[in-house]
Amino acid sequence: MTSSRPLDLITMGRTIVDIYGDQVGARLEDVSSFSRYVGGCPANIAIGTARLGLNVGLITRVGDDHNGRFLRESLAREGVDTRHVVADPARLTAVAFLGIRDKDTFPLLHYRENCADMAIEPSDYTEDYIGSARALLVSGSHLTTESAAANIGAAIARARARGTRVIFDIDYRPVFWGLVARDGGESRYVGSDAVTRASQRYMADCDLIVGTEEEIHIAGGDIDTIEALRAIRRLTSAAIVLKRGAEGCVVFPGSIPDRIDEGIVGPGFPVEVFNVVGAGDGFLSGFLSGWLRDQPWEACCRRGNATGALVVSRHGCSPASPTAAELEWFLSEGLRDRALHRSEYLAYLHRTTTRRPRRSPALVMAADHVAPFEALPQAPGRSIPALKRLIADVALRLAPSHPYLGVLFDDIEGEEALLRVGAEIGWVGRKLEHTGPAPLRLQGDLPAAVQLAHWPRHQIVKCLVPVEDEHSWTLQAERLRDLYAAVSLYSMELLLELVHEDTAEDAARVVARIEAIQSLGVKPDWWKLPAFSDPAAWDPIEAAIHRDNPMCRGVLLLGGGRGREDLAAAMAAVRGRPLIQGFAIGRTLFMVPASAWLAGKIDDVQFESRLAADYEAWAQVWQGVVAGSACA
Repeated sequence: MTSSRPLDLITMGRTIVDIYGDQVGARLEDVSSFSRYVGGCPANIAIGTARLGLNVGLITRVGDDHNGRFLRESLAREGVDTRHVVADPARLTAVAFLGIRDKDTFPLLHYRENCADMAIEPSDYTEDYIGSARALLVSGSHLTTESAAANIGAAIARARARGTRVIFDIDYRPVFWGLVARDGGESRYVGSDAVTRASQRYMADCDLIVGTEEEIHIAGGDIDTIEALRAIRRLTSAAIVLKRGAEGCVVFPGSIPDRIDEGIVGPGFPVEVFNVVGAGDGFLSGFLSGWLRDQPWEACCRRGNATGALVVSRHGCSPASPTAAELEWFLSEGLRDRALHRSEYLAYLHRTTTRRPRRSPALVMAADHVAPFEALPQAPGRSIPALKRLIADVALRLAPSHPYLGVLFDDIEGEEALLRVGAEIGWVGRKLEHTGPAPLRLQGDLPAAVQLAHWPRHQIVKCLVPVEDEHSWTLQAERLRDLYAAVSLYSMELLLELVHEDTAEDAARVVARIEAIQSLGVKPDWWKLPAFSDPAAWDPIEAAIHRDNPMCRGVLLLGGGRGREDLAAAMAAVRGRPLIQGFAIGRTLFMVPASAWLAGKIDDVQFESRLAADYEAWAQVWQGVVAGSACA
């Protein structure tokens, strides 16, 4: 596929917040906790196609509110062009509450009265922008009002003028047309001549029309599928894609045959279903990832059906969308197992290929220590929490000019520092372990899943793994598995720290410990390891990590309280190793100014000035000795 257009696809329309019930098997009335996701057909397809490697933009409106900012930021993290996601100051972002009662019942409650996305107008985008894409996708949910329908007509006219192909996702929801009670959001078909006329309004200008059997029935005005298809064909020469759920799909690029299976049939993939809501958006994302690359119909069907199969095995709509790596794995190796939701490798692949983007390297102020500070003399009015607040202030001041800066705090003495930092810094780590000998203990001796339920999802979970022996290993291994399961459940990132001396013997122990931990199925996103000064120590370490954890983000070097020259020389040993992604140093960085501040020998301004200068000096060490101009 070659194209001079910067975008493969622009989607337009419904962009909402999906509030999914966490308790499966409960009525929506009984659900007690929820997860928030990006929702709405065009938004889901924008994310789904972006994850499959297409360049995608979205035209919509969101409220100038917290939910609207959540949508914009989430879409941007997925790589979607959000320049035409307009914040509407007069309207709120639409919201939908969803539950999973059983495999056939999905209660769905929409809040869309005068919502922001229904107010899109032609002034929100230009003909040049529409023309920058190979295709424009519009959906039937925006045919429900005259103003929204007129906007679709204007967008289609601009697309035709610029040679941009038009995709019509019928996207029929009876509740949007007032044909069912307001709590009837899961209803998928009620006959209506008015809806049929509206659905047919722009069909003549479309190149691809996609719908389920119920949607084809409403668009064609007939409950006989073949007759409905023929009615659509009389109006348009567009290829028609019939979605058939578990049975797959059928494409009708030309005349409509006498039987459905005389079209181009794409058989479905038999998988265990967890949640069918969003399956159609997943299917269309996969289908378009072939169609927009000019692949044969059969290949488009295969990619669409495979993507839909992956989506129905997961919770949510947009977050369930697979990446290109997942799709290729499924098509080559994943067909042997119907229970996709139990595949550990697929879960690992999904988690690691949908992580939020982060800058590289990560040059981290590690201020999660407690005991080293407690041993220092404290003058009246000086405290460890106040010290960590000052460290947070320095980090916030440096962050705009140091985009690779990160911070690491505990949530006891460093709780206020964490609150002060919030999400203003791109790399925020938080200590979870209780410092002490093996077996591993967590703060408060509470299970990880209980604690992480209350943590912001952008925070990186840091856990120092104490050196185990044959007596403590079994319990420590169980706790590590529980920790990894909790981190995965909440789509968070995990950093495991191993503390050892800079010796050949300890380097070998680190290799053995990494292999033992990863063999448990515990595959951290980050390792924090000693800065071994022998370059030969790193080959087996890198090999051990890559063997079971090829998607690991990298290794951060810990300082261990070493002197500047010693640590700088050790950093030089990792030159040219892409797996080494930065440092996380604490005592080496700020123990001297911290001691002086706690003792009352320097004031806040002097401490902040010294810490800022020391951090910048270490950033220069990394830039000059290890990464060349990578931090410039």
